[in-house]
Amino acid sequence: MTLPVSADPQESAPLPVSVSSAQAAVADMRATARWTVAATAAVGGVLLGGLPFAAIGKLHGGGDLVLAVGGLAVALAGVFWVIWTTGEVLAPRFVTLTALDGPGLAGLRAAVQREPEVFFGPFGASAAELDRSCRHHSETAARIARLLVTETDDVRRARLTHWLGVARSNAAHARARRRALLELVHAWQVRAALRRARIHTLLASVLVVAGSVFFLLATDGG
Repeated sequence: MTLPVSADPQESAPLPVSVSSAQAAVADMRATARWTVAATAAVGGVLLGGLPFAAIGKLHGGGDLVLAVGGLAVALAGVFWVIWTTGEVLAPRFVTLTALDGPGLAGLRAAVQREPEVFFGPFGASAAELDRSCRHHSETAARIARLLVTETDDVRRARLTHWLGVARSNAAHARARRRALLELVHAWQVRAALRRARIHTLLASVLVVAGSVFFLLATDGG
């Protein structure tokens, strides 16, 4: 008896990182982003709160009014800039293995290229080969299961049952590696978004400070 598709057992090395570890990293980075958004929103609340109304009586002439309104607008633009860019870290992401070739993942790609066996194990040397291995072993298990339904010979049923377990084990290991790689890609995407948000936050803080200075100069009673 021959099997429709090879179901040789695969030895799987330990995964480079657990799914839970990658998810925990994403959770920590998003918590940082939420804190940044909350702190920035608090600054915006101060700028939009009672401060402008309390300073109305300190304005002297149209020049001061223009400077105060312009400074407030610049400061608020910086606040909105931070919230917008940092919000990208919190946005849901649809991740596929093709995203491994996307921007911001150069470090992960380099690690995968250096030690592909650590990330793919016996299931290929690239993300595409890993994906094909997942389908291959799943299809193998499905074909063996269909043969097992119609098989009446006890010896053949025992052999089919053995190979069905092997195929399912291989499929489970391949899916686990694909899931771990997807979680790594997701974590690196969030990391890249957070790094961009930090740069934008630094630049936007200059606007907030400059706008606040203009506003304070315009409302200076002197």
